[in-house]
Amino acid sequence: MNSDQPQPLLVTSLEHGIWLELRSRLEETLNQLQLAHLLSPSMLLLHDYVEGTVRALHRKVFLQLAEEDFGMVAGTDPEYLEGLYKAEVAEHGSQNIAQYCKENDWLVAITFPQEADTIVSIITPARWNLAESGTARLVEALGYQWHETMLDEPAGGCVLTLKKQLGRAPAVQSASLLDDAANSSDIQRIHEKLGYGLIQFSSAGEIVALSRAMLASVKLPANAASIANLAGAIPFNFYNDIIWGLALSGHDGVFENYRTRMHISGEENLSILFNVSGYRDEQSVIHSLWQIVSLEDGGANLAEGSILSEVRIHKITRSYVPQLVEEKAREAVRLGKDKLTNEECFVAVLFCDIVGFTSYVESNASSESVINTLNTILRRVSSSVKRHNGHIDKFMGDSVMAIFRKPVDAIFAALDMQSHSADINGLRSRAGQDTLRLRIGIHWGEVVIGNVGTAERLDWTAIGDVVNTASRIEKNCNPGSILVSQVMRDAIVTSHHPEIMFGEVFQIMVKGKREALSVCHIRHPGAQAAG
Repeated sequence: MNSDQPQPLLVTSLEHGIWLELRSRLEETLNQLQLAHLLSPSMLLLHDYVEGTVRALHRKVFLQLAEEDFGMVAGTDPEYLEGLYKAEVAEHGSQNIAQYCKENDWLVAITFPQEADTIVSIITPARWNLAESGTARLVEALGYQWHETMLDEPAGGCVLTLKKQLGRAPAVQSASLLDDAANSSDIQRIHEKLGYGLIQFSSAGEIVALSRAMLASVKLPANAASIANLAGAIPFNFYNDIIWGLALSGHDGVFENYRTRMHISGEENLSILFNVSGYRDEQSVIHSLWQIVSLEDGGANLAEGSILSEVRIHKITRSYVPQLVEEKAREAVRLGKDKLTNEECFVAVLFCDIVGFTSYVESNASSESVINTLNTILRRVSSSVKRHNGHIDKFMGDSVMAIFRKPVDAIFAALDMQSHSADINGLRSRAGQDTLRLRIGIHWGEVVIGNVGTAERLDWTAIGDVVNTASRIEKNCNPGSILVSQVMRDAIVTSHHPEIMFGEVFQIMVKGKREALSVCHIRHPGAQAAG
């Protein structure tokens, strides 16, 4: 391997924050291969293969531990061992196995060799069957090909190398318009292939006609009794909202994306969530198209009613959802996940507090809009965080907690905040109003970003000693200043940013720490001398 190439990414757990770095390196490689337009699907399949190899590694390590500690492999039922492995993961997640992997150098190494037509190589000590991948067809569609090289014992395992097939490129076809006849027949075939159901209602809510596919979708035979069963399973809300509501009162009788759940009694006791769209014709017959969204409990938490209403609700509530949660949720959906998983990663944690805001509220509540003042300052702070690639973790009254993947981004965001603060205070001072200064503390280290709370109320937030220490540093910071840990300072110096001016290192005692903590100030224009 060329010595100029970046170090491999070493993975022992899927909870490690590797995905941003992986995407960055993949993007660079695809640019060199003139395949930049394939970044999103390439990242999807890379995620699939990394996840598969790490899970195979964990399974192999678990079986080895079972053999070493309990002598359970030879002659043990494979299904029983698989059950034990799944129980361990369900109970403790991958933390215990991942820790063992880390301590014993069992890991998956991901490299991006600078070789012709080579995209990525995955070195794994546990062989993973490529046939288990859910993205095998995507590999072929993108014009890629996996090459597997077995490693010699005792290491075992293999090297999986993704290459661009010579002379292959994804097929690009020009679009053509369908004529009316083809259009009609193709739509009919789509309905039949996907099992879409069709129901016609009278304006009184009676079923006038329906397709066999509709009965088949709810697993009922095509007879009169089934039609009656189906009619009784359609919820009252659907009739109220659609048949006697939107379809009759709407300007053109068109309705779209209405979700309703049917409970079909019988041997299987089906619970099916449908998405329904349709229109009212000139004879007031309501034609409706029924598409299955989910079966059984898998969609029990999906909203019913108009999706348009849900969109309006989302527009109202999205501002209350932390930026990082929405970003990670989109990433999870893109990768086929239905929940956010815990993530271990190194971040810079920044706390920013408006000094003396509580006393300011007490003395100015009657003369000035306290909320407007607070929001003006927090809006500037939030803009600084976003401008420098950070995320607001939470607002806590008159203080803010933000996280950054790169330490230097946190420093530039803090300098930006203090610059804005000086501008705001200049205006307030000229208007005869009290000045409000910021106090900022930053620390760098490994955190767990994960789910905290209950099913009814969850926060996806950073937790750990790094967070607590950053908060303590901020409390020891002078008003109008930026105070950072020496760990944070060293991370910045290592990154070669001479434009950032650090003060002398000194020690402070903080709550919860037996030993003194080494810190220093960041010098910025307009700051008062800090001790």
